[in-house]
Amino acid sequence: MNGFPDGRVPVLLSAHAPDLVEQDAAAVLRYLDTRPAATSSDVAHTLLRTRRLRRHRALLRAADRDELLDALRALAGGEDHPLVTRSAGSGSQHGNSQPRVAFVFPGQGSQWPSMGVEAYAGLVDYRAEADTCAAAFGAAGAASPLDYLLAPAAADTNDFSQVQIQGAQFVHGVALARVWLSCGVLPDITVGHSLGEIGAAYLAGVITLPEAVAVVVARATVLDRLTGPYRVAVLGITADAANEVIAATPGWLELSVVNSRASVAISGDATAVAAAVRTVTGNGSFAKEIEMWFPAHTTALDGVRAELESLLPDGEFADSAVQFIGSATADVVPAGTDFADYWYTNLRSPVRFDRAIGTAIRRGARIFVELSAHPALLFAMGDLLDDADMAGGPAVTVGSGRRDEPLTEQMAANIATAALADPDFRWADLLDAAKPLPDFPFAPMRAEHLWARPQPLPPLPGLTVATEQWQEQGAVPAVPGVRRAAVLDLGDGGQASTLLRAAVDSSSSVRSVAAPDADLLIVIAPDLRADAAGAATELSRRVDEGLLGYPDAITTDTRDVWLVTLGGELPGAAALAAMHRSVGYEHPDQNFHRLDLPADLHPAVAASAVTAMLGDGGDLAVRDDGHGPVLLRRTMRDEFPEAPTWSADSGVFDDVVITGIGAVGLHYARYLAEHGARRIVLLSRRGMDAGRLAELAAPHDVEIVAPACDITDPAQVSAVAAELAGGGASLVIHTAASATIAARREITGTAVRDTFAAKVGGAANLIAAWPLRPDARILLCSSVSGLWGGHGHAAYAAANRMLDGLAAELRTAGRHCTSARWGLWPGSGIISAEEIERVQRSGLQPMDPGRAVEASLRDHVGDPLIFTADADRLRTFLGTEDRAETRISEPPTQTDTTAAMRVALGSVLKLADTTRLDLDASLLDLGVDSLLALDLRKKLKKATGCAVPLATILGGASASELIEHLDRSEKETLSRD
Repeated sequence: MNGFPDGRVPVLLSAHAPDLVEQDAAAVLRYLDTRPAATSSDVAHTLLRTRRLRRHRALLRAADRDELLDALRALAGGEDHPLVTRSAGSGSQHGNSQPRVAFVFPGQGSQWPSMGVEAYAGLVDYRAEADTCAAAFGAAGAASPLDYLLAPAAADTNDFSQVQIQGAQFVHGVALARVWLSCGVLPDITVGHSLGEIGAAYLAGVITLPEAVAVVVARATVLDRLTGPYRVAVLGITADAANEVIAATPGWLELSVVNSRASVAISGDATAVAAAVRTVTGNGSFAKEIEMWFPAHTTALDGVRAELESLLPDGEFADSAVQFIGSATADVVPAGTDFADYWYTNLRSPVRFDRAIGTAIRRGARIFVELSAHPALLFAMGDLLDDADMAGGPAVTVGSGRRDEPLTEQMAANIATAALADPDFRWADLLDAAKPLPDFPFAPMRAEHLWARPQPLPPLPGLTVATEQWQEQGAVPAVPGVRRAAVLDLGDGGQASTLLRAAVDSSSSVRSVAAPDADLLIVIAPDLRADAAGAATELSRRVDEGLLGYPDAITTDTRDVWLVTLGGELPGAAALAAMHRSVGYEHPDQNFHRLDLPADLHPAVAASAVTAMLGDGGDLAVRDDGHGPVLLRRTMRDEFPEAPTWSADSGVFDDVVITGIGAVGLHYARYLAEHGARRIVLLSRRGMDAGRLAELAAPHDVEIVAPACDITDPAQVSAVAAELAGGGASLVIHTAASATIAARREITGTAVRDTFAAKVGGAANLIAAWPLRPDARILLCSSVSGLWGGHGHAAYAAANRMLDGLAAELRTAGRHCTSARWGLWPGSGIISAEEIERVQRSGLQPMDPGRAVEASLRDHVGDPLIFTADADRLRTFLGTEDRAETRISEPPTQTDTTAAMRVALGSVLKLADTTRLDLDASLLDLGVDSLLALDLRKKLKKATGCAVPLATILGGASASELIEHLDRSEKETLSRD
């Protein structure tokens, strides 16, 4: 077959992102401008033969070149077009779990005489199947269903028998199915609704055509004899509400069909059905009588079993690769099921279509195709699918036609939609063989980057200027063993939660358990995909609601705690990850890690995510590069891309605005005054007196003003800007900040809001209100704390990471913005002297202010880390930790343990002479903080073969007490041996 039912050919574009599909359309348009002879078939064939299909897809149906060009223009311009069908990333959204296709056959209610005229005349496969079925009816001695299907438009339903009507419904469904099959859409499952069960069973291959015809004839014959003052109505209410209406309505009524939670059918006496319809419509709900004059699926059929069995063929259901689900039993009908029992149940029992679709969903159906002349069950299926816990992304539901609309157009568009949802659809089968077009444009690609890859910056004495990057680790490796995992959802139970829970349940390396029994906690972050200001507000609110309560689930069995975020560099996710790292310092016996996943998560990535969390840990990400999931690890390099230096000659220092007059802000003010700044505005809450301003400006030719302005108040910022902004700032330096240093249990939403207020909100207020020159530079002063965290730094680290996110947003908006992630500035600042001392013990040393300022005033490509450090102490963050292991062949003696302790302490504290170490002093007093404790424990484990709990080291123990613990552990080990 060549093309779709409407005669058009499929032209398929695909890319890693939706906007790249539009770029591809534009590229193909430009190419066609140079190839006037190229046809739509040529382009379709070239794309399928030379391109790898990617996740985001657009299908253009084109009968000729003009239609193709018109569709390409619309796609390139982001406009809707009747011949363009776009996917929502379904090309691989189901990952390793292939989306299964379900063909759904409705019962009676949507049929009409002549409904097959257009299909019979215009669709070869439909006509062939209809003729085959008509011959089978003739062989059974029954009236031809074609009489109804091909009747004149003015024909009346009352002119036909039930055999003709139900036969036509059966034939129309299976003939439409043949058209779908001819276009390559093949069912894995069939679902039948009442009469539709016969077509579903036949198409699944579990009954033969003669058997199907015999069942149709038997069923219709019995029902034809029951016609009387009966009616059927469809109601848009729940089953419980329908039963209440039935109980309140005089006359005989029964609930005969449950399609979904908001769609049922009742059968009964005509007057009672009419009264029920009036009641339901009067209450404002949908209700409609349908063309059925027999009380199927009610107790009225209790006495017809013997008659039905006498008309049914002898037989049983056969086995088939296609699973047939009937709405009588709401389950797959097993091979060997007796015809008589099943088809009587089909006729007598209430239809539970809701349960049948539920079974199809559990068996993997994600693409649902209704086979009818007009949609009868699409609403119900949509209702059911909305309620279902769908793993692998949203389902696709399509019909096969719509009354009073061109059938071939409807079918072609719906086939395109279903095919796009199937990542393995065989598009080439729809095309004739052809030679690919020469010099056809390549598919557009976008390299995903999370941090800039560097070219070395010339060394700056005494400073490290580093870049952070995600380093590809290749495919996610499998890890042996079985872990006990618990999934804690901090969000709203969205798709990420569903997919990760499913991945845990399906993994052979993980056993799902309750949190108290878990050695692996997987904590799913809430969706914080807002801008920096919005994410700051949301994160503060969620802290008040208990966001940071998840460590309370940690037990002595817990080894690893993983925070799973979505969205890479998005401010909210990055800020929460910074909080997580900081909270981890309070739990030294557990490993706190972070895994970032793409926002368009699908099962393959979710499965790889679970595998990644069984590995070494750290700060990881999993992405799909188009060839499958790839693992990335966050690393740091002590180099940064070379960047031009700013100077007074370039005009950058003409009109400077600096927020904050603490140590950092004043360092910048002095440097700029010395290097040719013409005007500096210093913004702070209290302003600065004239004497200090004069001292700061002298002896330089610079104007410095310092109005009182609370930058957390947008009104104040706007007022000061109106007075002082003039022609606009050429340079904005944001140093204003406040810090909350507190343990997790002491952190409140108010504390988080206060920490975010100046750092994030103040920066956003200033940029929004203060006029800026088009080429103005913006420098935001962040901190390495945002990347590395610290004990008690949860709020402060999050604020700095949020500020980094704001810088990225400003760059996206076209601004020249850099976020400098600073190390330790000299002197006291927003953190206390005690905290500064603790930070220094971790390895950070005070920077030379002049060199630090000079290093930041450049056109950096990304956001640099600028710090001075003791590299040995800071190796955990610098990525230089020694991963080698030492094996001990002989257990150490008491003297050996003491010596090992002195060596280990000397190494972590950088002491050349350890003879003067007071082993009876608290390790904390010796300078062993949480970071150094990790290193000390590692070194002691290597030297002695025994592990020391971190809680013991950080609990005030002395070195002598640790030596006793190690000796005791060694003796216990020997006694067990």
